[in-house]
Amino acid sequence: MSDRRPWGSLERGRIVEAALGIARAEGLDALTIRRLATEVGASRMGLYRHVPDKEALLNLVADEIAMNHVIPDRALMGPWDERLRHLARGMRQELRAYPGFAERIMVHGNAGAGGLRIAETIADILAAAGLGVGQAARCYLIFVDLVLGRAHRETHGDPTTPGRNAELFAAAETSRDAVRLKALLPALRAVTGDEIFEAELDILIAAVRAAT
Repeated sequence: MSDRRPWGSLERGRIVEAALGIARAEGLDALTIRRLATEVGASRMGLYRHVPDKEALLNLVADEIAMNHVIPDRALMGPWDERLRHLARGMRQELRAYPGFAERIMVHGNAGAGGLRIAETIADILAAAGLGVGQAARCYLIFVDLVLGRAHRETHGDPTTPGRNAELFAAAETSRDAVRLKALLPALRAVTGDEIFEAELDILIAAVRAAT
């Protein structure tokens, strides 16, 4: 006897939960209708009644992450600068938690309810900072570029890591033409991705303050 669920017995919550589990553990590339059907114990035809194709499945996962996993409570209340930091950290954390997610959002964006909620939260924080429309629009785009760009680089080759710069740093050690760079080497080798991310946020927050 088959252990597959009969048609119509699948619930959206179960589908989403299973899809998120696959995406987190194996990455978005592994998330297919066939793989998900196996995970939930359903036929592919039964699953197609809920999710018509892989693109719809990826959109479903992206929107679920955006709606229910990205925005921490501390991004919804308190001083605007703290809210902005908490939102940025929440976005970065989730973008890195699902292999392939940062790249998908970079390329396709997210126009679903979850994506709209994040966008509105960013706009609300910038309004709370006292920015005018033009300044808020620029800072909105800078914030998105900062967070998505950093998460994407961290998962696809970060130009700030000591490993990526190892040969350059080694060359500086023996060069007479890199005196200033050589003096920075201990600090350059010690800096972490978290520190760079927080420093980038510091710069953005300082720019927002200067614009108000």
